[in-house]
Amino acid sequence: MDRPFPRPRKRFGQNFLHDAAVIERIAAALDVSPDSPVLEIGPGRGALTRALLERTDRVWAVEIDRDLAAHLREEFSGSGLSVIEQDVLQLDFDALGRKEHGRAVRWTVAGNLPYNISKPLALRLVESVRSIESAVLMFQREVARRLCAAPGGSDYGPLSVLPRAVYEIEPVMDVRPGAFRPRPDVVSTVTRWVVRADPPSVSELHRLRAVLGVAFANRRKTLKNNLSRALGTDEPLQRSGIDGSRRAQELTPEEFHALARYWVS
Repeated sequence: MDRPFPRPRKRFGQNFLHDAAVIERIAAALDVSPDSPVLEIGPGRGALTRALLERTDRVWAVEIDRDLAAHLREEFSGSGLSVIEQDVLQLDFDALGRKEHGRAVRWTVAGNLPYNISKPLALRLVESVRSIESAVLMFQREVARRLCAAPGGSDYGPLSVLPRAVYEIEPVMDVRPGAFRPRPDVVSTVTRWVVRADPPSVSELHRLRAVLGVAFANRRKTLKNNLSRALGTDEPLQRSGIDGSRRAQELTPEEFHALARYWVS
């Protein structure tokens, strides 16, 4: 007799994807080869996992739910699946690669992400960029819009700038609530992330993150006001040639990079 699926748990934000067409689109968007090191975040009941194993020899799945992890080990016993029972926000992507492969690897990442970890996970992927090649990830549509937003709109903010400093991010498709069990209250969006050819260094990213935190501290205030309040000076604006009367949401990502070069905190 087949073991019943564990029930979804609200505290983990679980909505299990079951739509075969959506699963196929996500797996195809990854564009993996049989020897690609694939890391799946939040495999749930294994619907996407199965599609991934049809395309690559090995999949490493990170699952925080103990019961689901046990179910996946049983369901995929004898396959190329390795289940890592852990909170992905605590995962060291580089250390995992060295442990499993004996060397540094660049992961291809896939996942239908719990909505409650969307923002921290996006920032975790920024921090782990040296260990990632590309990713196909599903977010709440509101978060995906912020990730892909252009300057000037209300969706544009730190989440629009920092991840795209290291990744090219584009929407792939919207997914209706009926594709999940239980149904979420919102539409989701699948996004594709590809690491840029020359991403910023760790120190450059730290400065950029600091700049964004100060610049967007009060969206209604000017850049000069926000910087002077936080730093006691607007010298970075003067040295970068950026007009201090502008507001943070008006700056392009390139202008934020210029500002970060002269950051003094």
